[in-house]
Amino acid sequence: MNKYEQLFDEILSQAQSGRLKWKQLRRQANSDIIFDPCLVYRQYSAELQREGGEFTVLLVEKKYDDPESDFAYQRRIPELLILDEGELVTRITDSIIERTDMYKLINIVETRSDKAQKLFGA
Repeated sequence: MNKYEQLFDEILSQAQSGRLKWKQLRRQANSDIIFDPCLVYRQYSAELQREGGEFTVLLVEKKYDDPESDFAYQRRIPELLILDEGELVTRITDSIIERTDMYKLINIVETRSDKAQKLFGA
């Protein structure tokens, strides 16, 4: 397991246990850091405590036209951005982590974010 997979597993584990508290952000937030911010569908933020300090984790969902369906449909693709004091440290995409695992994280986060909790209750 490489260092990106270890980091992702740590984030997924903390999301599952509820140790990471996710806030849903405006789609336009962090547009100076996100590659192709016009494609952002949703984004969430959480603070990750590690030995090296506190890092901000952005979970960003983007919408893309789906070439497998002749561009008639759109596909949502999640990515993680890890920030240290507002500066991008690393980006984790489905080229590093299996897309099904990324979707597993998004499914956890979307039901446990601050706005979802407000809607559905604790």
